[in-house]
Amino acid sequence: MPSFDSYNAKTTSISYPWPAEVNGVERIALSAQGDLQRVLSAFFARPIVIALVYSNTSRQSSPEASFEPITQVTPAIIAGASPETPIVQTRQVHLQCNGRIVCTATSTVRITSPETAHLFLQEKYAIGQMFRRLEKVPAFELLCVGLGAVREGEKRGSFKIADADRGSSQLWRKYTLIVPHFECEILEVFPAREMFLGAERWLTGDAAAVPELAVAAATRPGAALNQGLKIVIAAGVMLLLLFETAVVPISALVCYLAVRHALCIHSYLCHLGSPSP
Repeated sequence: MPSFDSYNAKTTSISYPWPAEVNGVERIALSAQGDLQRVLSAFFARPIVIALVYSNTSRQSSPEASFEPITQVTPAIIAGASPETPIVQTRQVHLQCNGRIVCTATSTVRITSPETAHLFLQEKYAIGQMFRRLEKVPAFELLCVGLGAVREGEKRGSFKIADADRGSSQLWRKYTLIVPHFECEILEVFPAREMFLGAERWLTGDAAAVPELAVAAATRPGAALNQGLKIVIAAGVMLLLLFETAVVPISALVCYLAVRHALCIHSYLCHLGSPSP
């Protein structure tokens, strides 16, 4: 079912039958309309770099002719781009962050004007940057969203994803972006949904860098017990110092003995909780 993006003077709404497992952060990425690179850069707080995997370009020299491959883009080919004699490119790129692939995008691009052909084929603007360079907001339609392996019917051309297509944790979408003289159908695959839960941890492998994990660890039942015992230990040390210097009356002896007893209990609990060799 296609997406439906509607708005009025005060309201904007995106309606789509999202899979129940998809969370809010994932829906933001899946709703990106030609600006996924910017969205991912904001999410990871790092630059996102486009790396070309392959591109195959062809053109139709006349409305009756078949598409023929282009081995070298020439000024004459650029000048001849039109709705009747379009240029079509299939391409795949990797969106990379910190040396890791965060998305694989496989696209079919239809070019029908010399201006867009020049920007895309000669100046090498990526698809997302094309819309910013043209200063146009593309018409966006989300065709489908899926979890796990990409369905066979959604693959186009020489579709191939290294390692990602083998797992069940990936997330993908297929959509179109259209402005005058530049039309794109794009299949994007995010290699692991874990990257939307712990961005820094997923990029670097550092679990301590994810605040949610630190909060979860601090709220475990054992953590509360350890925190309470630490307070008892601190109080015990203070009473011990005061008692040995005779600053407090003899009644502190009772407190001192109680604290010593608590310390013994703590030592025993630590021994029980320690892993076996």
